Amino acid sequence: MSQIPFAWVPAGGGRHVSEDRRPSGRTQFPEGQVVSTLCGQALEAREGELAWLWWTCPECDTRAREIVGAPPRRDTESQA
Repeated sequence: MSQIPFAWVPAGGGRHVSEDRRPSGRTQFPEGQVVSTLCGQALEAREGELAWLWWTCPECDTRAREIVGAPPRRDTESQA
């Protein structure tokens, strides 16, 4: 199984995608680390269970799907 070249990260009030390297031994970015996102922003990562419930950045989602060859999200899925 190949590694996905990015990670989802709660940041800036939404769930974004970053291709930045995470610190060794971590599956997530630590609170406050500035990450570059696929939507072109530099945002501070957040931690915590509630942060994972934030809205999903549509541009990051689209770009992540393109990277892994997944089909585009349908309109009904993005309104959930």
